[in-house]
Amino acid sequence: MADVDPTPGALRSRLRGVRWGPTALGLVVLLAGLSYATAIAGYKWHLHSKAERLRAEGVRVQAVVGRREDTVGRGGGTDTVRVWYDHAGVAYSKRILCGSAGGCTEEPPPTMTLWVDPERPDEFVAENGNTDDSVFVLNAWGGIPFGLGFAVIGGFIVLTGVMPERSRVRRLPPRGPGSPRIRRTGRARRTRARRR
Repeated sequence: MADVDPTPGALRSRLRGVRWGPTALGLVVLLAGLSYATAIAGYKWHLHSKAERLRAEGVRVQAVVGRREDTVGRGGGTDTVRVWYDHAGVAYSKRILCGSAGGCTEEPPPTMTLWVDPERPDEFVAENGNTDDSVFVLNAWGGIPFGLGFAVIGGFIVLTGVMPERSRVRRLPPRGPGSPRIRRTGRARRTRARRR
């Protein structure tokens, strides 16, 4: 294992070679990408846990389903439906995803079973697997590879910022009067003469 020079001078010379602008930008991109991917994974886990809990503990009610609507840009998918239901004499209405995050393949049925939380009746899971908070920007699997891609780009920028600069290729001055003559070996001269 190579010994690391612990002297302050060696550390200062290493830090002097770091390009702080690209390194800081890379760190921001790296952390933003990782945070976005982690937030989506955490939100997906929250939705899954909530759905499992409500299927086990929720009160079963019948809801009326509205027409399918295209809501691109609102997050969580393209197609949503509004459901209306009653619980303990109180009417509730909520917009949820029509099917998966990719949308619906067919029109939704006119009614749908919901499992409602008896303590918080505005929270439910529908029989299509979507919860009351499924229409949210973090409810999209496609965001995870997007965030990880940004993190990879950020990591590459950080690496290029902390790696020492490569020495530039030294270009020879153009040949002309007063310029130094390039010396060729005898072998190079013979090869050149044969080509002529």
